[in-house]
Amino acid sequence: MRFCEISCSYLCEIEDSIGCSFRKCHVLRGPRSELDWRDVTTEAEQIVGYPTSFLNLRWLFNDEIANTAIHLRKLVGTNHPLLKSAKNLLIGPKSNLQSVGLIILLVSKAAGFQLQNHSLDSHDSGILHSQRALAEIVEMKRTGHLIHKTMANLQDRQKYGDKYQDLLCGNKIVLLTGDYLLARCLQHLGGLRNNEVTELISTGLRDLVEGDFLGEHDDEHKPLPTQPKASNEIHENYLWESEENLAKLGSNTYLGQGKDEWLLRTMLTSGSLLGKGCQGAMKLAHRGKQFEQDAYKLGGHLAIMWQLYLDIKDFFTHPYSYSLVGAPVIIALWEYPSIYGHFWSARVEKKPIEYKQLYYAVRGTRSMEYISTFLDEELEAVLRFSKKFPVEDARSALQKMALTVHAETMQYMEK
Repeated sequence: MRFCEISCSYLCEIEDSIGCSFRKCHVLRGPRSELDWRDVTTEAEQIVGYPTSFLNLRWLFNDEIANTAIHLRKLVGTNHPLLKSAKNLLIGPKSNLQSVGLIILLVSKAAGFQLQNHSLDSHDSGILHSQRALAEIVEMKRTGHLIHKTMANLQDRQKYGDKYQDLLCGNKIVLLTGDYLLARCLQHLGGLRNNEVTELISTGLRDLVEGDFLGEHDDEHKPLPTQPKASNEIHENYLWESEENLAKLGSNTYLGQGKDEWLLRTMLTSGSLLGKGCQGAMKLAHRGKQFEQDAYKLGGHLAIMWQLYLDIKDFFTHPYSYSLVGAPVIIALWEYPSIYGHFWSARVEKKPIEYKQLYYAVRGTRSMEYISTFLDEELEAVLRFSKKFPVEDARSALQKMALTVHAETMQYMEK
């Protein structure tokens, strides 16, 4: 369903609830969104009563991490990937929806809880202390995993010359810092004293790791898309909403199936952890199975929307170094399998991928048209599931987040 085909009554209802012109921002798609991301996140933090922009700092600035930070000076001038990640953690990009902790807190407040089941000192601002702890745990679990991924590939020692020892030191910092954060996460997760939540979040980490090793990779361990399947090899579509999410997500049979491959990769690398964080918050509040399922699906769809935004932004702003498993490339491959020749020839000739040629090949397909429809469908899903949560201000903040991500993504595609 195209976004502009959503009924006018439904649009009016959403407009009234979030207090902005929904159709003006997103159907007419004016030159600038009325919803600025900074304003949206600031309002959301006020609603949850917690400055989540400082959430990372509370965990990172302690004696153990501070001791390793001293050694970061050795990495200046080495272009070690950890430096860029450290900068993003401390400063943050303009549109950082992946403050997953903030989303979990918003979902927690949007669902509410029954006062008779909790003591007066167990909550504030409509959110349980245990839910706040869970939001921090999930945020740090993701942060620790991202730090682990900044390991520099030092197989070719001669390539780095005098910088090799400094880069090796950087890898040691990466390993120790990531391990420390993940160990702290497990410690605090046990402190919640809820076996179901522990199992749920632990499987989210399992999915993260599995996503890193899904499919083929190049010599730098960057993921590569799978060769598109022939029509007689196609399996049914990947329906992640109906999965038993404690079990293994999806299967390798979806690789090479365009949108299904992309969805599987996204659910493993971001959707699972965010969705399970939201679901775990419902378990802590004893909101019941239906709320748990709705929270998981809401978190999953938000993660999918965000990944679409990241892929589109990456593709248009870095035309010579974009992700090869991003939505533009994978969906273009599904429409025109001949594009896979760019990967095949690079492998046979043992040469790097020609990003510029691939970029124009993708732009020559209807990939952006399909992604636009896909993005509209995901926005509609977020709005639909968010309506099931009763607390208006938190629900409105979640909807504004989705609207802003939608608008910013469209701006990149329409340039």
